[in-house]
Amino acid sequence: MLPRTKNWKQVKSQLRLPWGIIFLILSFICLLIWLFGGSGSEDLQFYDEIKLMELGEENAFIHSAYFFEESKSLGKNAIAIVATMHRGAVTDLDDYRLRIVGTNSTKRLVTEARLSTEQDPDEGCEYTTVLIQTNTLDSMSKLEIETRDGLVVLPISTPKSESPKPVVFCIAPLFAAEQWQSFLMQLHVSKKFGAHLHIYMMTMVEYYYQLVRQLGELGAVTTQPWLSPKFSQVGKPFLEPNRNSELRLPAAAFTDCLMQYKEAAQFIGFMEIEDLLFPVNAQSYYEEFEREYEGSLQVSALYYQIMEQQSIKYSSPEQQSLSAVLTNAKPGETLKNGRSIIRPERFNSTWAHYSNQVEKVPVYLSEEQEEPHYLSKKKISTNAVLRFKNLEYVTEEPFNSTVIPMNPVSIDQQLLSEEQLKEIDAGIKETLLLPTLQDYVKKLPTEDFYSTKLKECLENQKHKKGQCLNTRLCNLPNNDKIPCRHSDGLYHSARVMKPYTYHFVTEYYFTRNLGCYE
Repeated sequence: MLPRTKNWKQVKSQLRLPWGIIFLILSFICLLIWLFGGSGSEDLQFYDEIKLMELGEENAFIHSAYFFEESKSLGKNAIAIVATMHRGAVTDLDDYRLRIVGTNSTKRLVTEARLSTEQDPDEGCEYTTVLIQTNTLDSMSKLEIETRDGLVVLPISTPKSESPKPVVFCIAPLFAAEQWQSFLMQLHVSKKFGAHLHIYMMTMVEYYYQLVRQLGELGAVTTQPWLSPKFSQVGKPFLEPNRNSELRLPAAAFTDCLMQYKEAAQFIGFMEIEDLLFPVNAQSYYEEFEREYEGSLQVSALYYQIMEQQSIKYSSPEQQSLSAVLTNAKPGETLKNGRSIIRPERFNSTWAHYSNQVEKVPVYLSEEQEEPHYLSKKKISTNAVLRFKNLEYVTEEPFNSTVIPMNPVSIDQQLLSEEQLKEIDAGIKETLLLPTLQDYVKKLPTEDFYSTKLKECLENQKHKKGQCLNTRLCNLPNNDKIPCRHSDGLYHSARVMKPYTYHFVTEYYFTRNLGCYE
């Protein structure tokens, strides 16, 4: 037996110290696994459930992503992503879920997002407008979509904190636009009755574009480029999105506009540039809309029917007047779908004519109420939106009259007063005389080239059952004699993912290189 010595005791002490540290470290790691190890199983369960809904590999185009520090309807630190997505990649987009990652200077938070779709219930377009919505952490500086295949970083937009006027009309994307007379009428009717125009622009003939752009710089309107979905890279053959989505994606544009003005405007309307609304029941839009809502908590939207009108237009800017258009107007058909005017806190997304989602929202008017009421749109019977889409050029002075036209849905009510009509006509002439516009006004189109071809093409599509109505199916030639401006930007595609590969745009601009139609 070895004798016990002080040296032996010293060696034994040196051996015990590292094993004790290792034991403590292992114990700490086991504690962390015990405390936080459940998140891995939750992730696995989430993706196992979602995988059951996935049918294939398709594409999603992100139009915009907004971050709200505080929203009356979306809540605190809300994220709202406006997208166009292929419906066939999952069993049901309204039930499908995504994970959104928000990051600020100190933390990172993963939340589950809700998806809701907006599209024409009678059409079979493969691509549809989708709102992706969730809530995240304070002061978010980075936004990502999480998939099993990785993360996609999205650019963040900030909604408007102020609106030029309490009423905003969102104007559907202008495509192969050349009827500048409609713009002038819309601008001055809206201005007279208290609405600000937010105009989405895709393709426009050159000098019409310059006219609108210059008025945008003067603050008379707000303009925004609107881009067609394009995929700079894809993993396999896919359906071309613009041939398989409705028109110029008005639902996505309107939902984007709604997100921008959600916390700033009191009322938002969704219009085409040719749609005119006269507040026959009040002196302003704001007064009429407030009166029609009547303080009800159950009205989702004011729903105005659309009545087509045929009338005239002049090639000469000096002859333009609302008086001539109204005096020579002839009523056409009443369209199936109308236009919605909304309180933005009651809408989070919309189709071109109304929301498919809002009517499902329950409303409890008291604590004692057991069964909910549901939001529903209020159909306005005393007024209508007049659509002056069929304006034909005239070369000679038509019949002129000082008689003020009547409200088409009333036999004893004028559409507007003589004084109001004079003010609108004076405003049109004043705009056309602005020194900064003279170079463009003199070169505005004096005949229709694209409008008649588009009208004929879309009318033919309407007669085909199940047709996804859109302008990409129209065979429109570019015309070298009619220069055009086309919206464009820097397109980005994330790496191929399942079930969706995500695409988006930065650095928007207008170019002459793409023509009016592509």
